[in-house]
Amino acid sequence: MATTAAIPRMKASTLAIMGTRLEDQDLVAQVARSHPSKVVPSFGYHPWFSHLIHDDRASFDGDGEETEGDLKLRHYSAVLTPPPDADFILQLPRPRPLSAVLEELRRHLVEFPHALVGEIGLDRVFRLPQPTATQGPAGSTPGRRDTRALTQHRVALPHQKAIFLAQLGLAGELERAVSVHGVQCHGFLFDAFREVWAGHEIPRERPKDRKRRRRKTAAGDHEFLPDLAGSDIESGEESGPAPKPKPFPPRVCLHSFSGPLETLKQYLAPPTPTKLYPSQLFFSFSSTINARPEKGHLSKIEDTIKTVPDENVLIESDLHTAGDDMDDALEGALRLVVQLKRWDLQHGAEQLDRNWRRFVYGDAE
Repeated sequence: MATTAAIPRMKASTLAIMGTRLEDQDLVAQVARSHPSKVVPSFGYHPWFSHLIHDDRASFDGDGEETEGDLKLRHYSAVLTPPPDADFILQLPRPRPLSAVLEELRRHLVEFPHALVGEIGLDRVFRLPQPTATQGPAGSTPGRRDTRALTQHRVALPHQKAIFLAQLGLAGELERAVSVHGVQCHGFLFDAFREVWAGHEIPRERPKDRKRRRRKTAAGDHEFLPDLAGSDIESGEESGPAPKPKPFPPRVCLHSFSGPLETLKQYLAPPTPTKLYPSQLFFSFSSTINARPEKGHLSKIEDTIKTVPDENVLIESDLHTAGDDMDDALEGALRLVVQLKRWDLQHGAEQLDRNWRRFVYGDAE
C-alpha cells in the first residue's frame, strides 16, 4: 500500500489493481476512490485463499448448533488434501461463508461500475504455508505468505472450482470482465469454462451471411450492419421477461498465460463448425512471470504469443508494487510482444490500448 502514492506520476495511463484475499478487498476500493481516473479496481478471491471460504449453499446435516471448532474441523478436513491434523486446523482462521463473500463482492462491483472480477481461478501446484499468528513485515498486508515454509497440504480442486464458478456467476450476472489465474491445470480450467458455456454458445456467422450484411460507406470502408430479422425492433413486439443471468462473464483474460500452444488452440477453436464460445477471450503476458527470459520461460511462450490473434493479446506487469518498477515491467512486456508480433512500437502500443479498452469496457468503450 505504501507504493500507491506513486500512482499519479506513473507513465501507465490506467492500472487494474487485483484483489486476491479478504484483506485486499477494501484496500483495492480505497485506492480506486483515491485515484478514480487512474485505477480500475478488481475484486475477487484467488485460489490460494479459496480454502478460507466455506460453501454454505448446501445444508449442513449435523445435529444442533455447530461450534467454531467443529466448523473448522469439518471444513478444512474436507477441502485440504491430505487432510491436516487437528493442531494444524486450530491455527487456521474461521472460514468465511461463501454467501458473505459474494455479497461483499457484489457491493464493491455495484459501487464501481467498471470494476473487474479477479484475480480468480484454479491452481494445482499451490501448497499452504505454515500457519502463523504473527504479523508480516512493516507495511505489508495481513495474510501474506512471507518466507514461511510450505506444507504438504493443497486445496482440493473441486473446492477451488466451486469458489471459482460462484465468482464467475456473479461476473456474469453483473456483466463484468474477469482476470483468471491458472497454473498446471490448463485442461481442468478449460473444462470448467466449457461447463458454464454449455448451452449458451452463439451462432457462428457464415461467410455468405457476413457478405450479405456488408456495405460500403462513403469513405470506402466497410460497415457491418446488425441483422434485425426476427427482432423486437422489426416485429414491433414488446420484449418479454428479462433474461436469466448467465453463469459466465462476457470477457475473460487468462492472465500471465503459460499454457502450451495446444491449450491456446483449444480456446481459439470453435466448439462446433456453426457455434462460438459466448465469452470474448484475451490472453495477457508479462515480462516478470510467464515470459521472463532469465528463467527460460520465453522459449516456451514465444509460439503462444505469436499465435494469439492480434485483437486478443494483452500485457501486464503482474507486480504488487506501483511506481517505476511497474512502468518498467509494462514496457518490457510491450517490447516483448511487439518483437514477437513483428509490430512497430507505435502500432503495438495502439493495438494493445484498444484491446485493453475492449476487455475492460466491452464494445461500448
